[in-house]
Order: sequence, then structure tokens, then C-alpha cells
Amino acid sequence: MKFGESLQALRKEAKVTQEQLATHLGVSAQAVSKWENGSYPDGDLLPRIADYFGVSIDYLYGRQDRSVSMEKQVVTKFGKIWDDVRNGTPQDDGWRRYVDAVKRLVWCVEIGAWANNESEYFDCPYSEEKISRTASAVVSNISASFMSLVKDKEFFLFLPQPTDAEGYEKWFSDTDDVRKLFAFLSDRDNLDVVTFLYSLRQGEFAGSETIARQTGVPKEKVDSAMEYLCSIGGHGNGPVKNMEILDINGNNSGAYGTYISLASMVIGLFALADFYVHAPQGYNMQVASRDKSWFDRAKLREFRKNRSEKAGESK
Repeated sequence: MKFGESLQALRKEAKVTQEQLATHLGVSAQAVSKWENGSYPDGDLLPRIADYFGVSIDYLYGRQDRSVSMEKQVVTKFGKIWDDVRNGTPQDDGWRRYVDAVKRLVWCVEIGAWANNESEYFDCPYSEEKISRTASAVVSNISASFMSLVKDKEFFLFLPQPTDAEGYEKWFSDTDDVRKLFAFLSDRDNLDVVTFLYSLRQGEFAGSETIARQTGVPKEKVDSAMEYLCSIGGHGNGPVKNMEILDINGNNSGAYGTYISLASMVIGLFALADFYVHAPQGYNMQVASRDKSWFDRAKLREFRKNRSEKAGESK
């Protein structure tokens, strides 16, 4: 295959116009058209063209089979999205394309574990929650994944088996702080406070009285909730950040905002819990080859023993 034929085939496969490729390379659309019809680009453009399509320069000249790593192809795919944003595509459109690409990639991870798929891709079969609640699960002795297939309630969980001696049990060896969080969130008023905090935008802050008025939670309980939320986390990156402001009477009072990046942890926690208590009505794909138990009873006994000893020492 000649250079022009290779270039045209790659461009059409990627659904890229001559104008889009030209803009990325900083040349005219006429130049791209000439390349596809027999001429050649300047030598310094060849690496950029190869990187754009995720192939080698030798492949462009028909001297090598297409052999680019999966990782390189993925990075190239996402890189083209942000190239288009830099060249004028609205950023929100770029993020939508990014999210759609990630969802397709995650679905590929799921069906790639299914030995009967014969390496054929098929679109993710999302379901309407009103009709059915479906999921995909892939469980082996060294990993586990769970993917919601409910439209507008989508998430993906991937848990590699820890390689050290503790295994999955390590997540349950010291749970005091986690149990406190569960206990805190189980109170409806506290949950209302948390969800209100995440209604604030980056850089917005609200005082206890404002939070109380907006949520209907008594101010004393808001103060208690904020004291707890400000106490967790660490290294200055906990879920809540607070600052002192001067009110109209000249008194100092607290105002609270959030670290937006941690919001996904709260949403993810409830998304997982929702599927745990409302199990799927069916699995569009289920691979379950795990023959080991999830937890080793001997390790769990050791954790309980250590916990009891620590509790005795603290008295």
C-alpha cells in the first residue's frame, strides 16, 4: 500500500476529515489532499502524522504491519479529543466524547474477559431501570469487576486481588474510621448536610446558619456535623475545608466549602450500596471462575484478636 492510500485509509477509519487533519498539522486541506493523491509531506510532519493515527512511520509507507501497543492507541484516541478542543471544539463537547470513549473502553474490559465473545465488539446493552436492573460481573481468583448497565446509573468497579499476604482482608483489618463514617451518613440530617455541601461550586462557602436554613437541620446538629467532617481526611485534603469570616457584628464565624475531587467518593459509595441492597434482576454478562473464598477465616480471627488486644490496651 502506498503512502497516500495508507493515509486516506487511516483518516477514513478514524472518521477525520482532511480539514481536521490539516488543522491538527498546521497545513492546508489542499496539502492533505495532495498527499493522498501521490505527493509526500515534509519529513518533520511524518512523526506527527504517525502519532496522530497511532501507527509507525513504516506502516504509513506500507513497510510494516500495524503493530501499535494497546496503551498507545488509547492515549492517541483520547489525545485527538483534546486536540479538537484546542482547535475549537467546545470543552463540554470534548468531555462528552471523553466520557463516551471511557464507557466504551470499560465495556471492552468486561467483554474481553468473556471467552465466548470471539473477539467481537458489541455495544453495551444498557437497560432502563423502570424495566429491569442489569449488570455485568467478572470474578476470578485474582480480580473482580462489577459494572452497572442501568442507563443514567452507570459505574464500574475493578478490584485486583492484593498481592501481599493480607489479601482483600486488609480492607477490614482496621475499620473504626470507616464505621464512624457509615454511622454518620446513616443519619438523614447528616446526609442532608453532606449533599448540600456538594451543591456548592468550587470556591463557594456557606456558614452553619446558611446550611441550617437551606436544609432544615437544626444549627446545633449542623455544627456537630461540620466538626466531624472537618476532623476526617488528612494532609489538608479532607472532604471539607473551612475558613473564618467576619459577620456584620464583627464576630468571627466559620464558613465551609468542599474539595470537589472527593465528591465522587460519596457518590460512588452510595452507587455501590444501592446495587448491593437492590440486586440486579439479571446479568447481561457474568464470568465467575473464582473458587476461593473472599476472606480467609484464620486472618479474620487474627484481625479480631488484634482489635480486642488494642481495645484492652486503650482502657
